[in-house]
Amino acid sequence: SVDKKKSLFAAAKQTAADKLIAVGDRVLFDYDSATLDSSAKILLDAQSRFLRANTDLNFIIEGHCDERGTNEYNLALGERRAKAVFDYLVSLGATPSQFTMVSFGEERPAANGNNETAWSKNRRVEFTRL
Repeated sequence: SVDKKKSLFAAAKQTAADKLIAVGDRVLFDYDSATLDSSAKILLDAQSRFLRANTDLNFIIEGHCDERGTNEYNLALGERRAKAVFDYLVSLGATPSQFTMVSFGEERPAANGNNETAWSKNRRVEFTRL
């Protein structure tokens, strides 16, 4: 059918980043924390399966923070968050060379605002295609 062909074509055009987004491309963190909670681990378990099946793909693991704290502190916290995600994925069998880690601290917010709703979206690790 025409619809089936369109669906197959759309799936073939889907990029690696699209596929990772479908799995989940961001991990959220509690305030002042780089600890992975149970929901983060569930998401990373799914990401790990995707990454092990697509070892030819490389990603940047970006650590982010909300605006509270000094720039230096937030850069270090973003780095700890990225490292926590990296370490967990590698412990599940992902290939370390698939990743580059970077911390943006508070410099690239996902949401604007000075409230918990915005801050909770900014305390994250995101994956972008390298």
